[in-house]
Amino acid sequence: MRRHDRIRTGRGERGYYLVALTLAMVFLPGAVGLAIDIGRMYIAKSEAQSFVDSAALYAAAQLDGTSNGLALAQAAVASEPKKWGFGNNAFTGVQTSFGTSSTGPWDAVPPTPPTGYYFVQVTATANPPMYLIGTLTGVSSPSISAVAVAGRSPTTNISGGEFPFSVYTRAASPDDATDPYGMQIGNQYTLRWGAPGTRSSCGTDTTQPNLSTHGKIRGYCCVAESGASLRQAIVGGDTDPLSIGQATPMDNGAKDSEMTAIAMRVNMDSDILSATYAAYRGAALGNGERVVVVPVNGGAPNYIVLGYAGFFLLTPGDYTGLGGNDSACAEYMGAWVQGSRDPSPSGSGAFHLRLYQ
Repeated sequence: MRRHDRIRTGRGERGYYLVALTLAMVFLPGAVGLAIDIGRMYIAKSEAQSFVDSAALYAAAQLDGTSNGLALAQAAVASEPKKWGFGNNAFTGVQTSFGTSSTGPWDAVPPTPPTGYYFVQVTATANPPMYLIGTLTGVSSPSISAVAVAGRSPTTNISGGEFPFSVYTRAASPDDATDPYGMQIGNQYTLRWGAPGTRSSCGTDTTQPNLSTHGKIRGYCCVAESGASLRQAIVGGDTDPLSIGQATPMDNGAKDSEMTAIAMRVNMDSDILSATYAAYRGAALGNGERVVVVPVNGGAPNYIVLGYAGFFLLTPGDYTGLGGNDSACAEYMGAWVQGSRDPSPSGSGAFHLRLYQ
């Protein structure tokens, strides 16, 4: 190649680079600004979703089919501390509504009483500033919204941690015919029967003739096969998984340590004075150690698990001094909600909380 051709080629390349650099200097700030705006939108969306997810789960844990539960759920959303903009800005347009299913319809003000309203929908909005996008579109603070739905989901199996006693269904001679187990919320029932397995001092169990068919089993159930002691099962929840339809591994015997272990479990609660679950709930001082879930069985011969029920352990004095030939009582709460220290005083069955949206 001749020398003057190389010179022209070099000058042409330098001219191309100059033009490209000039264009880059024009468009690069715009691209950077666009990336910053889009990144800010994604962060705001993530922060908003985190807020509504947390608020919805916390609110759902308060719902119990009562007006007070609705008020507690609304207060739970209002007290959710998360903010957007790296924790500097409160969310706007926060709305809370309730439903009887995970798909709605949603009511901001449910009927009184709000029976069956165990689902909550929470929406919230963040308004991050947009600089380049705002200049181009005229929208300087777009609304970035998020929505979450949380509520109960039935539990058909307990993966361990149930209280190691199994109560018998009272459906054949019910205290409450509308309850699937025939039990009356607020009434006391027998966790452990006195010798020979048909004696009790708990509530209406003293006059339940159908319970003579349960096989005179007195004791406890479902202690973990890993070698856990009964005390470990009562105090620490070291029990085996159980599923509906499974035979409950009932045990029989005096076991004098049962009563002192139950008293120990009650003493682990931060409220050992409330005599009833209603008082416990009203005081709002407990940490949930007195709230337990037990399998409900259908009696002899196989003691098949029919479902689960929430029970409230009595005060320490109700178990202190009792021996292996005595019965142990607890108050029937109805529904039990995993992860909630203050579950529903209405309904029945066992549930866990989940995000549906």
